[in-house]
Amino acid sequence: MSSLKHWFSGNIRYLQWSAFMLINCTFVFKYAQRTPFSPWLCTLLYPLLILFLWQTGTKRLSRHARTLTLTLLTAATAAILLLLLKIDPLSVNVDRWSATTYFLDGLRDGIYPYGIHTHVCETNFPSPFPLWHYLNIPCWLIGDVGISLIPFLFFFTYVTYRFTRSWKQSMLATGLLLSSPSYWWEVAVRSDGLSNAILIFGLILLMEQRHISFRNRWLLTSVLCGMVACTRLSAIIPMAIYVCYDYFRLPLRQKILSVLLIVAAVAFFFAPYVLWDTHGWIFFRRNPFMSQTSTGSPVIMLTMVCIALFIALKKDRSIDGYMHRTGLFLLFFFAVAISANHILHHQDISIWQDAEFDISYLTLALPYCIFSIIHPERETNIPESHEESFSAHPMLQ
Repeated sequence: MSSLKHWFSGNIRYLQWSAFMLINCTFVFKYAQRTPFSPWLCTLLYPLLILFLWQTGTKRLSRHARTLTLTLLTAATAAILLLLLKIDPLSVNVDRWSATTYFLDGLRDGIYPYGIHTHVCETNFPSPFPLWHYLNIPCWLIGDVGISLIPFLFFFTYVTYRFTRSWKQSMLATGLLLSSPSYWWEVAVRSDGLSNAILIFGLILLMEQRHISFRNRWLLTSVLCGMVACTRLSAIIPMAIYVCYDYFRLPLRQKILSVLLIVAAVAFFFAPYVLWDTHGWIFFRRNPFMSQTSTGSPVIMLTMVCIALFIALKKDRSIDGYMHRTGLFLLFFFAVAISANHILHHQDISIWQDAEFDISYLTLALPYCIFSIIHPERETNIPESHEESFSAHPMLQ
């Protein structure tokens, strides 16, 4: 076991590169089948291209990192706006944009928003939780919720730079994200899954930098956990892995109060929809939990929860260790979940033709994999006591 642990720690960057390539090569292989090009050839060429660009960026372009980062963001903004203008959202068979747009339309018109089906079919309903819809209101008012991809891209670059204090690392992180076919798939279909993942990833980096945890600011941490839980179920996983270790070290009274605060935050955002119809109680017949838990195996889910708890309770409290473990776990979790769903329900068709084989969930691991690639691991762990606190942490000086 110790030799395996030593091998793992010594090859963590290679594992993260493998995870990054696996996510994106899956997208390349699946969607190259819809083009005249060979999917095998495209899948082979993509890693070679990325490694060439990486070598160029790390050795020749690092002196101009700030200028190149801003250039990348400007060019990406123009490309995103162009794709949003050129691609008719009703022509894509992905309903994440309409789940949010139709939800907010219904809210404006006084119609129960979780009962409005999306543009894909009459059996698909909005699945994000209320707070995520509210965060999209500014772009909805502009006229296209897909525009939210732009501020979340800038947010990713901002939190990476703020934490690393390095334009070079920020440039490399932004470059890796923008060189990911999985990211441009999100843009093409106006998906908000990766944006949600970037929000939680950035929040965790900011919490780490501002020393917000159950150890020293448990009230604020409880409220933030409750708010994260009001975006998507998938957002709970990385946050839970981040905070669980410190939570279990709280005194019993604070443990109970923290849970009550989290429940109160969730209740605050869900109460209007629970009480929308107090006669027929429509919430219990159509709610976002039904959409987010309609597929999958309870046995697999329980197994994954146990693995997540094991990861969360690791004594290595460094932010690098957290990013390594979380990125690999999220990739493993969603790869197993979507593969199991295909095996259990759709064995009779090719996995690449299965509409419910939703590889977009793999992108939720992308921010953590990218951070692990661009950020050199430090040996120092988060100190255990309040007296040592974070002032001695070399990553935060």
